[in-house]
Amino acid sequence: MDKVQTGERSIQISEDVLRSVAALAVRDVEGVAGLAGNRASLRDLLVRPVEVENLGGAIAVDVRIILKNGYRAVQVAKQVQLAVKQSIQDMTGVTAVNVDVEVTGVDFEE
Repeated sequence: MDKVQTGERSIQISEDVLRSVAALAVRDVEGVAGLAGNRASLRDLLVRPVEVENLGGAIAVDVRIILKNGYRAVQVAKQVQLAVKQSIQDMTGVTAVNVDVEVTGVDFEE
């Protein structure tokens, strides 16, 4: 990853680290069954469940989730957005200016 500006300092944080922080945040959101990519489809093999784009001082994050049955997709997606933004900011000091959430499926198992 290119350098990310955090305040007056410039540091390097791996995109893998940012993806991991986002993935951990998603796991704690009620209504999320898991990240997409845990299923054996061709699309899941080609697309990562969490993508990070450096915007030169901030980042944009794309998250693909599996929704638990019985939960409202819009409410869960909003909670994922908040959790990812807050976790990345708290753990790395990097600002996530945009978090897009794609619900790629519903888990009907209980």
